[in-house]
Amino acid sequence: MKNVILTLAIVASLILCSCQNNPTANKDTKLNIEATQFIGSWVQPNPINDKEVQGFILKNDGTAQSINMETLKYQKWWYESNSLFLVAESIGNRTSSIDTMKYEVVKINEKELELKDRDYTDKYRKQLDCN
Repeated sequence: MKNVILTLAIVASLILCSCQNNPTANKDTKLNIEATQFIGSWVQPNPINDKEVQGFILKNDGTAQSINMETLKYQKWWYESNSLFLVAESIGNRTSSIDTMKYEVVKINEKELELKDRDYTDKYRKQLDCN
């Protein structure tokens, strides 16, 4: 009986030691992001016209709006588990479709936003509102 109690005590001690928070052993790779950081206008150079920018506005109420993109109309957005979700209507010749796009957030701060979709990374800069 003493051997069983001793074995249980050793096992419990090992489990307790392994559960302690060791910051160098298990680093969290996710960014510490608040959803409010996304609110605002995010733009990038327009690949067709280098005198213009394109992008989107993410509003506090969860709605979104396109900037200089007539064929891609952003409608909604949300942030969840290190991913930014954008709902947009793609408008083509006599057709349209609505799609939800999921982007991994690589970087966000008060000036820059980097979103990754598989092997491609889009970079945006925050545009100051002139209101």
